[in-house]
Amino acid sequence: KTEFGETVLRTLFGLADANKNGTIEEQELATALRNLGFDHLKEKQIKGIFERADTDANGAIDFEEWRKEAPSTLRTNLIKLAKKNGGELGFLA
Repeated sequence: KTEFGETVLRTLFGLADANKNGTIEEQELATALRNLGFDHLKEKQIKGIFERADTDANGAIDFEEWRKEAPSTLRTNLIKLAKKNGGELGFLA
């Protein structure tokens, strides 16, 4: 919960909010996650991430919902991505 972390979350939110309406819809989330290299995520997993984040169940993630869900989702999937890429490079066995 640092100023840098807040800036990163705001920047990622802005990038994910492709139509610039102030919220992230499920398709925008899917596109953003794939753009980050999270190709291993299946549609069902993305739907689960979206539903967890959309705590008021209005069909969109606002910044406060994003702030609560994004750090754990990003951390988990960055670790998976690193293991996949590290494994392909022979760094992780």
